[in-house]
Amino acid sequence: MTKQQTLQANSVQELAAYLIDPDIKIEHEANIIDRLHEVFSELAIVSGFDGEEGWKHDVQTSSGMAIGVNEAARCLLDYRRTGQFFRGLYAAIREAKRLFPKETIKVLYAGCGPYAPFLTLIAPQFLPGEVVFSLIEINGESLEIAKALVAEFGLQDYLQDTFLADATLLQVPAAKDYHILFTETMDTALEREPMVPILLNLLPQLRPNVLVLPRNVTIEGVFFSHSELPNGIDILWELTSTIPGHSIGTVMDMAEALETYLDLEEKDGIFHELQCELPPQEYRDFFALYTTVEVWEGIFLYKNESDITDLRVRDLKDLPPCDYINFEYLLGEELELLFGVS
Repeated sequence: MTKQQTLQANSVQELAAYLIDPDIKIEHEANIIDRLHEVFSELAIVSGFDGEEGWKHDVQTSSGMAIGVNEAARCLLDYRRTGQFFRGLYAAIREAKRLFPKETIKVLYAGCGPYAPFLTLIAPQFLPGEVVFSLIEINGESLEIAKALVAEFGLQDYLQDTFLADATLLQVPAAKDYHILFTETMDTALEREPMVPILLNLLPQLRPNVLVLPRNVTIEGVFFSHSELPNGIDILWELTSTIPGHSIGTVMDMAEALETYLDLEEKDGIFHELQCELPPQEYRDFFALYTTVEVWEGIFLYKNESDITDLRVRDLKDLPPCDYINFEYLLGEELELLFGVS
């Protein structure tokens, strides 16, 4: 490793180490991630806001869309998301070391993007031989940039393998050897991006006691009345908003739905469906989906804390007479938690 590489690697390692603190102040977290982004974007020649035209395009997987190079790079600047996933994976590796004390911990990282931040930031917090990563990435340019960053930081000892592949279809060599499956390939309400299809493909290949991050994603349905939102729905995006609305409870629990779907003998492409009674008429003016991500034990992303937990809100002014709201999540090219009434 050259002197310049050593300085860069040490800088990234030292900055990332601050993110381990669960009590880090939000403004401090954002400042650190901004500085890390400066290093990454300079070396990778992609900041998320510029670059080649092709870097803007998403890639269709067998089910759902994989985001393009630019958007994947920009994800690092989703501060709370980066911090919580960093702390979650760091804690999971420590737990895996406790469960498998004589083994090198192997992490399967699906959808790494051009920065592969949860290798490049976390690997240096452990000694070589303690943990290794295998990267899965569908976008060839993202994978090449990620491999170049690993080399630039001198982290080759932490990189076991790379797969240029669709993670919703890949058959992983020696899959039972992995201790951790990590993927953050999701958008709010599990729309668009292929986390669910990736897990459905990879989990049956891995050891039964593999540690999975995130541990769960839940989606809650909440109705609101005009009287609660006299000035419109914008207030719901404020982190300080405490308007309770009328919750109909969890309308999708990813972990439960995964277990149920994987146990089916015949799979028909309906990953999840649910019917709920509608609330009283006075609450049927607006409907919101709240997404919560359980990254790891005690480590959560709540509504509006991240791009992947932004609200989905719909005005129900044209709602016909009905008694039930029906939810359906279909596996296919477009992923969305659909709902209708009956």
